[in-house]
Amino acid sequence: MFALSRGFRIRYQVFGTGPALVLLHGFPMWGDRWKDTGYVAELAGRYQVIVPDLLGHGQSDKPHQSAAYGTPNMASDVIAVLDAVGVDQAHVWGYSMGAIVAEKLAVSAPGRVLSLVLGGFPPGLDRDQRRAVHWSEPPQTWDDIIGGWPPPIYEMFRAHNDDLEALVACATAMVADVPTTLADLRAAPHPTLAYIGADDERAELARLQCDALPCRLEIVRGEHALAFRQAENILPLAIKHLEASGAAVV
Repeated sequence: MFALSRGFRIRYQVFGTGPALVLLHGFPMWGDRWKDTGYVAELAGRYQVIVPDLLGHGQSDKPHQSAAYGTPNMASDVIAVLDAVGVDQAHVWGYSMGAIVAEKLAVSAPGRVLSLVLGGFPPGLDRDQRRAVHWSEPPQTWDDIIGGWPPPIYEMFRAHNDDLEALVACATAMVADVPTTLADLRAAPHPTLAYIGADDERAELARLQCDALPCRLEIVRGEHALAFRQAENILPLAIKHLEASGAAVV
């Protein structure tokens, strides 16, 4: 299925029934990775799980202009998906780039968000912090993006995200993005769980950021990629958080 947002087609899938839960993937992933790694199978028995391909990824449109991307635009795309599904409010779970989009959605449309799960990236980073731990300059080649990954993983990502120019445009917009700051998140205090891999180089910064917020932090096994792939490490923690968050309206 596709939602129309800003003239672009945003592909999404829906699984299960119950309270709405949106899963937002990272860069340069696509929505099906939430299925491939076991999240959807576990969550669809409890929630109406909504899984978009963010702009420039998967089967969504792939414009080559960086102005099409950035977290305000991508957050508005998620709202278009919610509208297409007929959902007023949803829990929102994002990983890596998806976490950055999720926190922007929470502050730009707080009434649409019930709770947040933010994985793999410290919340509320300002521009200098984000550039220090993410990209100071956008990647330009496949090796810049996924170089050093095992060959089967490298080829899988190349096969599913075959438009390098679109990914570069997305990354360029993220470097120039207006961040969601700690002050922004404090002003929209959704129940928030953050998590990060123990071997992720951003783990200590995640601790500092979460200490400055009303946000619980869980440290799970592995580095950045493994902390996503090993769904069994985070699912019990996330489900407990989602159930405790209930359907309270912000």
